[in-house]
Amino acid sequence: MSPESSEDYSNPILIDQLYCPYTQCEQKPPSKVKISNVSFKNIKGSSFTPLAVKLVCTTSIPCENMELTDIDLTYGGDKGPLTSMCSNVKPTIIGVTKALGCATSSLAALPLSKK
Repeated sequence: MSPESSEDYSNPILIDQLYCPYTQCEQKPPSKVKISNVSFKNIKGSSFTPLAVKLVCTTSIPCENMELTDIDLTYGGDKGPLTSMCSNVKPTIIGVTKALGCATSSLAALPLSKK
């Protein structure tokens, strides 16, 4: 997404190392890719789904040095409050960042603000 206003993305901020769209997911070995030094900056707009921020990394190789800066996301739907989910990652929050709870919890869906 560009720093300008972006509207109705399903998951505006997304890293999911456990993603598996098939029924054989239980047989799939965990990802061996190390994700580090990733920055999400100046993202503003709306999310089509309540889950606006999803950062899910593997337990064997957690994500490192992730940064969320100047994020302003809203959700106006009726499927619950705007939320985030983080697993095996502790992102750094910098600047005037709205609606992000992932920085302090590594295994929870945390409520974000709803506008």
